[in-house]
Amino acid sequence: MGGPEFIVAIVAISCATGLINTWLKRDSNNDKELEQNFDRLARAFVEHKKDMSKRVQNLEAIIADEEPQDRDFSQIEAPVKEGGLNNDLKSKKQVRS
Repeated sequence: MGGPEFIVAIVAISCATGLINTWLKRDSNNDKELEQNFDRLARAFVEHKKDMSKRVQNLEAIIADEEPQDRDFSQIEAPVKEGGLNNDLKSKKQVRS
């Protein structure tokens, strides 16, 4: 092997080594980036879960503080007017077509 072939072989080996080294570092950086993204997403999820828990507790406290007298559910249906529509179930009459 002569001088020029030896130089070309050394340059090729060094270039191949550089490419392999860069490729290996890329994979390790990618793993670190994925781990950082996962950690950030996990923290955001935990924070969101805490916020939603606080909101639910606030809503439950609001509902629990309301007195039953404040809500009037005694009249469920509209009042029946004379000559208007009525509820056939209350009058217990059969409707025939």
